[in-house]
Amino acid sequence: MLLSQAVEYFKICKLADGYSPSTTDLYGWALDRLQQFISDDVEVSHISLNELRRFMLYMQRDYEPNRPGGSTAPLSPSSLENIWKALRSFFGWAEEELGIDRPDLRLAKPRNPPAEVNAFTHQEIQDLVAACDRTALSSGRRQAFTMRRPTGVRDKAIVLTLLDTGLRAGELARLEIDNLQIETGKIYVEPWGSGRKTRSRLVYLGRSSTRAIYRYLTVRREHQSSNLFLTKQENPMNRNTIRHLLNALGRRAGVSKVHPHRFRHTFAIQYLRNGGDVFTLQRLLGHSTLEMVRRYLRLADRDAAEAHRSASPVDRWKL
Repeated sequence: MLLSQAVEYFKICKLADGYSPSTTDLYGWALDRLQQFISDDVEVSHISLNELRRFMLYMQRDYEPNRPGGSTAPLSPSSLENIWKALRSFFGWAEEELGIDRPDLRLAKPRNPPAEVNAFTHQEIQDLVAACDRTALSSGRRQAFTMRRPTGVRDKAIVLTLLDTGLRAGELARLEIDNLQIETGKIYVEPWGSGRKTRSRLVYLGRSSTRAIYRYLTVRREHQSSNLFLTKQENPMNRNTIRHLLNALGRRAGVSKVHPHRFRHTFAIQYLRNGGDVFTLQRLLGHSTLEMVRRYLRLADRDAAEAHRSASPVDRWKL
């Protein structure tokens, strides 16, 4: 079977197996890059290990991404790992479906050290919340001014919900009004796709976050969409629209590296700092193991040690 035909068949099979559209699209993107690199629509069985190695080297050193923001920075280690996963998944499927020998079995996995967990500070969160309501400072012939933003109520609800629940961007985008119990602050997160990542669970809102969502619902126009958060065009938001919204919010607030997962990190670390236990945190985050939660715990413990060093009464009183 030709590579182009196999890739389309592979994507259909993955969707039928319960993989999420986002994962299937990611795998499809990586395999499209492979087709472009090979430049010929070859038989899948003709692709060699050496060709895959040269492709991974090209994606690491020479490939220039075409990102919406215009950045052409090299692919991150996590992106290279995702490409490797796509190849492994594709050729594993091809072995079963097409009966070919796998050329990827000795393809080395790219090194991808764990990403730094970088939580927001209290001041950064305050700046982001303030930036929801007002535009950036404008100046010209008259005195500098700001204007109230029409989506400020929605954007504040999004920021506080992410911070209070630790939801992933995709989970937030898929929330429907019926998933929310506004009286109790409970949110039901429905399982998604294969359930490997988004597991069904309950998460909870504090009083301020509940009020923010209630206010948003009072100004949100009646719409046929059941999704909770909508764009200005009244379409359901997705991971990308949420990511772009938060990036723009960070620029207005003067806060760097504002992305959805950083709110998740901040929620987890603050939860532990405030006395939460690791097992409940694992359930709230929807993790299958304690591995990531232990990373948060190490950071919270380190913070506690540093706080004690600065607050030790014996040391401060020079006893």
